[in-house]
Amino acid sequence: MLKCAIVYTTLNDNTRRLAESMYAALNPGECIYKGKPCAQALYADVIFWGNNANIQTPEIKAFMERTEGRIVVPFGHACFGGGKDMCAIGAFARNVMDRAARIKENSINIFKE
Repeated sequence: MLKCAIVYTTLNDNTRRLAESMYAALNPGECIYKGKPCAQALYADVIFWGNNANIQTPEIKAFMERTEGRIVVPFGHACFGGGKDMCAIGAFARNVMDRAARIKENSINIFKE
């Protein structure tokens, strides 16, 4: 099973609530981390990235540079769409994980042939 992390830069706004809605829509054990950027999140295959108002700090830049090789999916304000619908964001997270698992499975099958 693919593992994901839900990373966001602000704790007291809608981005955190969106992250909680996404977490609730995922399978138990599928999300290995939820919170501010940290090294633990880098163990995930898929990183959901919520960055309210496009905040950029040296710590955030360093974290994003370390995400190479992972699927990084923006949510909320980071995708410049607002993302205020809590139900839709949960379905979005579930959809991304299902599709990423199929992509990974198909790429494994390609290399087996």
